[in-house]
Amino acid sequence: MVGTWADGNAGKGGGERPHIGPFRFSTKELGRSDQFEAYRTFCHPVIELSLPEGAPEGFPAEQDVWDLGSMVLTEARLPGDRFERRWRHLTKDPLDHWCLVLVAPAEQRLIGFRSLARPFEGQAADSRVVSLFIPRELFGTEAGAFDHVPAVLTDTGLGRVLGDYLEILDHHMPEIEPAELPGLVTATRALLAACLVPTVDNLAAAHDPIVTTLRERARQVVRRHLRAPGLGPDLLCRELGVSRSRLYRMFEPLGGVMRYIQRQRLLAAHATLCDVAAARPIVQIAEDVGFSDASGFSRSFKLEFGYTPREARDAAFAGVPRPPAPGRLPPQTIENLGDLLRGLSA
Repeated sequence: MVGTWADGNAGKGGGERPHIGPFRFSTKELGRSDQFEAYRTFCHPVIELSLPEGAPEGFPAEQDVWDLGSMVLTEARLPGDRFERRWRHLTKDPLDHWCLVLVAPAEQRLIGFRSLARPFEGQAADSRVVSLFIPRELFGTEAGAFDHVPAVLTDTGLGRVLGDYLEILDHHMPEIEPAELPGLVTATRALLAACLVPTVDNLAAAHDPIVTTLRERARQVVRRHLRAPGLGPDLLCRELGVSRSRLYRMFEPLGGVMRYIQRQRLLAAHATLCDVAAARPIVQIAEDVGFSDASGFSRSFKLEFGYTPREARDAAFAGVPRPPAPGRLPPQTIENLGDLLRGLSA
């Protein structure tokens, strides 16, 4: 019994694939007694899976598979608690790839790095796992250095940057277009080298993707603390683990740290004003995003977007919300994860 496969671009008119789309494997439409066997078969070319004796029946799971041409990204959504599974790498006909793994439970995430060609065993009951499969050939003569990377990375410093990048990559994959894949793979390769083998040359080559990752994490920090009166450089330095001078250099192209924070606050206010279900007073919306002065909020809003908060709200209620200021193709079919991984090329 096999699970169901769906092409993420299926049904888009004209045969065009404006975004690369995932292939999605699912066991949810199968009978409970067939679900785990289907998922085990899907994973079997890469790892051997088993359930402990006495495990509950059923294994509802989904896995999105993104073909990046020279890498493969997957996100598995698994049943989690009460469905502990055991795995080990195959001991014959191994795939000579590395696998960067992000296990992201609510309380504490785990970042792992291991070679599929080496023995490895484990067990877990995770509910969400993001994996990036990387062919050894992608790093050529530098590959040997990666064999000394520990199997579990600390979620601090460069390890944290790498975990954040994997989260960001997984989140933004639906927006990626085919023409962007070569540049994406190049940036990802540079970041992997810098974070896993941090030589001076590797760090210099990965400057742009590292800064992009830190900026995205800064955006998330700012969104979490929009109302905090202490939101500023000190808080961002603590959260990002960077010096004040580095923080200023990162945001200099965006007009500076405080300018960036203000823009994020205004973007959040804009989204609320255009939400017809959020009919709160404008002054309350301003306070919710950290503006204590209503008139100052209105002036800043108009300067940013070219129209007032009232005009943005009126347009939204009229059904014409104003926009804020701008700020290789996958194969047609695959049977299992191994099919895609064997096709990876540097």
